[in-house]
Amino acid sequence: MDAVEILGSRKVAFAVFIVLSVVFLLPVFDNVNNWGSYDWDQHFFYHGSAYISLVKFHEFPFWNPFYCGGSPLLANPQSVFLSPFFLFVLLFGTVVGLKIQILVYLVVGLFGMFLLSRRLGLKILPSYLSAVVFMMSSWFFARVLVGHTTFLPFALLPWAFLFYLYSQEKSHYLVFSAGIFALMFLSGGIYPVYLSALFLLLYSFLESIEKKDIKPVIISVSILVFAVLFSAVKIVPMLQFTYGLSFDDVQYNSFQTLAKSILSRTQDVAVNDLEAGAEITDFSNLREDTVSGKVPWGWHEYSSYVGWFVVLLVLLSFFDRKNWKLIIIMFFFLLVSLGDFSPVPLWGISRQVPIIGGLHGPSRMLILFVFCAALLSGRALSSIRPINSRYIAFGITMIVLLDLFLVSRPLVDKAFTYDPVEIDSSKFNDYVHLISSTPFQSQFPNMLQGIDTVNCYERVHPKINVIPQFYDNGSAYEGFIGDAFLAGKNKPFSVAFSQNKASVDVRGSSGILVINQNYFPGWHSQGRKVFPYKGLVAANITPSDTRVVFYYSPETFYIGLVTSIAGILVAAYFAVKWRR
Repeated sequence: MDAVEILGSRKVAFAVFIVLSVVFLLPVFDNVNNWGSYDWDQHFFYHGSAYISLVKFHEFPFWNPFYCGGSPLLANPQSVFLSPFFLFVLLFGTVVGLKIQILVYLVVGLFGMFLLSRRLGLKILPSYLSAVVFMMSSWFFARVLVGHTTFLPFALLPWAFLFYLYSQEKSHYLVFSAGIFALMFLSGGIYPVYLSALFLLLYSFLESIEKKDIKPVIISVSILVFAVLFSAVKIVPMLQFTYGLSFDDVQYNSFQTLAKSILSRTQDVAVNDLEAGAEITDFSNLREDTVSGKVPWGWHEYSSYVGWFVVLLVLLSFFDRKNWKLIIIMFFFLLVSLGDFSPVPLWGISRQVPIIGGLHGPSRMLILFVFCAALLSGRALSSIRPINSRYIAFGITMIVLLDLFLVSRPLVDKAFTYDPVEIDSSKFNDYVHLISSTPFQSQFPNMLQGIDTVNCYERVHPKINVIPQFYDNGSAYEGFIGDAFLAGKNKPFSVAFSQNKASVDVRGSSGILVINQNYFPGWHSQGRKVFPYKGLVAANITPSDTRVVFYYSPETFYIGLVTSIAGILVAAYFAVKWRR
């Protein structure tokens, strides 16, 4: 057995990818407890709030009292605690657990892409190339830099596609593909699920045309149906929470930006933000500015470097007619990534679809372009048949790997440069609502002190009706009555809070008891009806009441849970039947 055949062993490949992942991500673990910049505060917060609910309060994370004046946690599209990957947070804490997640996602993505490439008939070294191009492109490391943890589940796409391919021979594998899609969604991967599902539907449609058989489409639709059923425990609450929400965002990209994001070896986010994004100050000329090469989003939304070697290999793949499906899909995502500048109105049409219409940033489609380009470059390299082709394949793979290392690795050098904030829990002894002067950077440390950041950095939340108690400089907020009070009487009560509960001693009082939390359907109080009062949680009390306990437990969760269990049972039945 020669060296190349040894590399073809799954165990050896897995070990190689672990080593490569550690080398690429070493800066992440240099100071393992360091915090990150950009959106890391928000994503530490998403994970940390669920961690506190489970570990400190021993409550299922239905509600998040630590931002926006109170908001559903399970129903937030970016909630992550139902994912098996959240176990790392439970075991190692929020900051360290998330860093371990990054490493695991990178290894899983590399190994999955290698197995997928082998399944598609690629040779051993070209399969390594495809894995390296997809997962070590700058899109992954730019997301690590800025804290976009909900994009990491794109690493699961090769597995979902691999099981789809297996399911064409043995139908029970479609259940595994559906499980991967559900895992993406439960890991907060809204964009990974949407774009991966779109890829699968397009591929199966083209495959049905090629085979003149509707079976591939039936399989892909079945996969997505089962994925929805598996994920219903979160989907049903999320649909209630996000129904009717839409965002009128900037949706521009340009050919100049596209070329730079794919081919420029300068992918430094801070540098490119200064050169391009920061220059757009007059949004009335945004369309013209974007055409000239400026960007309305941070550069991390565009960075998708693969380099000239990969592009040349992709062009070489055009000569093989077997690649036509991947080529069409690659160009589809490339065109859609142009957003409102696309020659065809693909992005505009997709924005009319319910739920999907709330998504933004067409440049995010470039991740699927990289996925297709990775497979096509591996196929082109696999088709090279001169003497010593193995040496050529090895040389090209190493050149691409080195190139991606030099471009992508510097991004994570700057990912975690902040010392952990020292938490002074003596400043606020009780749970309080606070107006922050830096909501982009303070949600996580505020939460660790039991503080709700009312002016939160969050797109999806109920209307904020909570009355804050303080500004973060310590001055009082005018109009604050108490965390609980009688409506119209301004009589405050002390409240004992946990994650989902508020317990109030109301002995000898009557009227409308109001809890200073945003109201959202799912609030209850035993023996009494809970209703909104000026957008806050409220219920009627009488003099016979002594202690009133409000708790958040949405009915949509139980509907979704029953649906998920039923879906799993049905899938298990068919999987066993199909396998036999």
